[in-house]
Amino acid sequence: MPEWAPADESHLLGSLSVITKIAYGAGRVTYSTFDTDSTDVLRLNFVPDSINVGGRLISRRDDLQREGYTFDGKTRTLSIRHTSSRDVDIQGKSDQVPPSFITFDDPHLPAGTPLVGQYPSGVIDWGSGEWEIGTPFGKFGTFTLVSSDPKAKRGEFNFYAPCIFAGVDVYNDGDSDATLTVRAPEIRADSYTIKPKELLRLRTGWRHPSSKVIFDFTNGHALRFDNLAYSHP
Repeated sequence: MPEWAPADESHLLGSLSVITKIAYGAGRVTYSTFDTDSTDVLRLNFVPDSINVGGRLISRRDDLQREGYTFDGKTRTLSIRHTSSRDVDIQGKSDQVPPSFITFDDPHLPAGTPLVGQYPSGVIDWGSGEWEIGTPFGKFGTFTLVSSDPKAKRGEFNFYAPCIFAGVDVYNDGDSDATLTVRAPEIRADSYTIKPKELLRLRTGWRHPSSKVIFDFTNGHALRFDNLAYSHP
C-alpha cells in the first residue's frame, strides 16, 4: 500500500528479491537486489529524472513486461522491472536530505540483549542496560527497541555528537491508550497518545541538535520502538 508510506520521505516498499543494500540521498535512491531479475516498488519524495540499472539508462513504460519502469505522479509510486543487473540508481531533484535510521537489525544482536554503551558504534550511548533489543512483534516485522523494565516511566539515550532527533516508530500492544512525551534539555517537550494496537510514525519537527533525548511514558510496558531517525546538524 504505497499511500501508507509518508509522502515526504522516500522508501523502498517491496521487492520480489532480497534487498542486499540501500542508500537514500537528496533526490536519489540507490540499491541492490540479490537476484538480477526483480520487480521493485518505491514511494519517492521527488520525481525521478533518470533510472539506471547496472549503469545503463532504462525507459519509462506502460507496463513491466520487460525491463523498464512505471511512475504514478499522483502518489509518486515507482515500479521498476530490472533483468540486466542487480544494481539500481534512481535520481531526481530534491532539497530534502533524508535522515539516518537505526533499525535495531544492523548490527545484529539477539533479542533480549541489553544495550550497554554504544549501538551502533559512535552514534548513540544507551547507558547501562535500561533498553534492550526486542523481538519482531505486532505490526513490527523486524527487531525492535524496548525498555528493559516493564514498570519504567522513563527512558533516555545520548548522542555521541549532538544530532537532530527526527523521530521514531512506536507501537502500542496494550489494551488502553499509552502516552509518550519526547523532550531534550535544549528543546520543549512534545506529547503523543498512541491508541491500542496503533502504530505511530512519530516525527518531531525539531530543527536544533541535542545531546540527550528523554522519553517519558505511561503504559510503557506495551510500547515498542523501531526506525529511530536522526540527522546531523
